[in-house]
Amino acid sequence: MKDYYKTLEVSQSASKEEIKKSFKRLAKKYHPDINKGDKKAEEKFKEISEAYEVLGRDDERAKYDAARTGRGSFKFEGFSKEGPFGDFFYSSSGSMGGSDFFEEILKSFGGFGSRSSQNSGSPFSGFEGLFGGRGGKSSARGANASLKVPLSTAIKGGKVSVSGLPGGSQTVTIPANTPNGHIINVDTYQGAFRLKIEIEDEYPFKIKGHNIETTISINLAQAIMGSKIKLKGPRGDDFIVTVPPGSQNGDILRLRRLGLGGDLLVKLEVTIPKDLNEEQKNAFRELAEKMGWKY
Repeated sequence: MKDYYKTLEVSQSASKEEIKKSFKRLAKKYHPDINKGDKKAEEKFKEISEAYEVLGRDDERAKYDAARTGRGSFKFEGFSKEGPFGDFFYSSSGSMGGSDFFEEILKSFGGFGSRSSQNSGSPFSGFEGLFGGRGGKSSARGANASLKVPLSTAIKGGKVSVSGLPGGSQTVTIPANTPNGHIINVDTYQGAFRLKIEIEDEYPFKIKGHNIETTISINLAQAIMGSKIKLKGPRGDDFIVTVPPGSQNGDILRLRRLGLGGDLLVKLEVTIPKDLNEEQKNAFRELAEKMGWKY
C-alpha cells in the first residue's frame, strides 16, 4: 500500500491544514511548468496530487487509515468533485474555476476538460467532469450525456439539480432503486434530453454494473470454521451473512436481488493477527504442528 503520509512528508497525526500546506509546497516544487521535460518530477507531481486527494478528505483518509491497520481495504478511485480539488473543478457558469495550477493537476490525470475545450460553444462546455459530453467516451448509446448520482440517491430516490442543460439548470427526479445505466428523459427547449445515470460508490459499497459490492473482514477462526456475521446492507437494513467453513481470502458471497437490478456481493478479507504474545504464538505453533503446516 502506498504511504501517502510519506509522499506528502507529514506525520500520521498531521492536521488537515498541515497536509494542505505540505502539498502546496511540494506541488510548487514538482510542478510540470517548473520542471519541463522532467518525467520524474511529473510522476512525483501525480503522486503528491493523489496523496492529497486521499488525505485531504476526511472520509477517504479514515478509510485509508483503517486499511493501514488491517481493518479493511483501500483503493484509490480517482479524483472526485467532493475532494480537496472540488472547488477548482467548474464554476456555476460552466467555466473552470481556480488557477492554471489546478487545471494542470486535472490535465495531468487525463483531466476533466481544459479551457480550450470549454470554449467550443457546446451547452456542456466545462462539464466534462460531471457529464460524459456529446459523443464522449462515457456517453451511453442514445444518451446525450451522463449524470453521476450517489448510491444513496439511486436507492432512495430524490431530486438532483443539473446544470448545463439547454435552456439552463433543471431539477431532475431520480426514481427509487434506479439501476446503473438507466436513461432519464429531461424536457428542454431543444426537445427531450437523455441522461444516462452513473451511480457513484459510497463507502463501504462499490458499484459493479448492476451489482453492489462490499468487503467484510473475518478472522482465521471464522474463515476456517465458518461463521454468521451481522451486516448492514446498502438500504440500511440488517441481515445475517453466512460465511462457509473453509472460506478463502477474496471469496465473494452473492446475496441475490439486493443490488440495483442485480445482487449484493460480499467480499471476504481474512485478517492475519499481528503482535501476538508468547502464549498466543505457542498456541499457533501447536496448531501448526498438528496440522502439518511448515513455517
